[in-house]
Amino acid sequence: MTSDGRAGESVVLGDDVVLSVDDLVKTFTVGRFFGSGEKGEVSAVAGVSFDIHFGRTMGLVGESGCGKSTTARCILRLIEPTSGKVYLQMPLEGEGRESIDIIAADRKQLRALRRQMQIVFQDPFASFNPRMTIGQTLDEPLRVHTSLTVSERQVKVNDLLQMVGLSPSWVDRFPHEFSGGQRQRVAVARALALNPSFLILDEPVSALDVSIQAQVLNLLEELQDDLGVTYLFIAHDLAVVRHICDDVAVMYLGKIVEWTTTDELFRQPMHPYTHALLSAVPVPSPKLERKRSRILLEGDVPSPLNPPSGCRFHTRCPVGKDKEICAREEPPLKELQPGHKVACHFPEAKAII
Repeated sequence: MTSDGRAGESVVLGDDVVLSVDDLVKTFTVGRFFGSGEKGEVSAVAGVSFDIHFGRTMGLVGESGCGKSTTARCILRLIEPTSGKVYLQMPLEGEGRESIDIIAADRKQLRALRRQMQIVFQDPFASFNPRMTIGQTLDEPLRVHTSLTVSERQVKVNDLLQMVGLSPSWVDRFPHEFSGGQRQRVAVARALALNPSFLILDEPVSALDVSIQAQVLNLLEELQDDLGVTYLFIAHDLAVVRHICDDVAVMYLGKIVEWTTTDELFRQPMHPYTHALLSAVPVPSPKLERKRSRILLEGDVPSPLNPPSGCRFHTRCPVGKDKEICAREEPPLKELQPGHKVACHFPEAKAII
């Protein structure tokens, strides 16, 4: 049982689903206005639901502060969600798989789940202990979670470095002796040390030069092909998302407003917010670029302390700004086309490419 009396719950998921998020909510209690006694609630994640299928990469995109990283940390229980369920499908020792609710898992279950789900952070330097060598950093999860001998762990560490394109002779170097791209490769190696089935990549290339970004993205694709690992890829750069993701969920102010395959999103976006995001993505053809018009959203993103009524996007929406229903009723995320879900009262399909 967990500290609040809950026990890990097992359900039956589809054979091809590795992670299922159901109505995930996270609110933070904060003080208002210069330390006054009044308290407010920040709705960082407001009822997010999605499935990720085996061997696929789902992108989670949106502006800074929309709740992408909070969603990721709630999934892994790095922070405790307010409510909701997150099911991870784990392989059993014999045959078959078992789906366990991460949110309701007790300490023993959560320890086993840690082997199956890992995260790569945006800034690898901040996630490393500067007093530990790279070899010690990669050895730590093996020492804690496995029964391998010292010599077996050394072999595994060398294999991990080679797997991400680094020399095993660098095991005694410290994090500051590596470039940003090399540190991110080490971070990927550490995340894969326990052979997880699910990996969260939280803006893994946003702090890297463009040429290094391509190398790391290609590495991630190669590792996915070789290991069959499933990714949740968090990003704000839609050009990167288009390169690596199979499916995309667009977030705005704590909610998913559109979800579909990457090809479908770029070909036929339906939500006005998605239109605005895609209009800012440059295309390599000058002829096509001249035909496109940039959609400039008015105003700032509303405060999550006091989100707008109805559709959270309506205060900036070029379509629903003056529509009464948009200010009154929150649109549900519903499937308008096979595999294409949109939360909008006035969705519009329009070719972007």
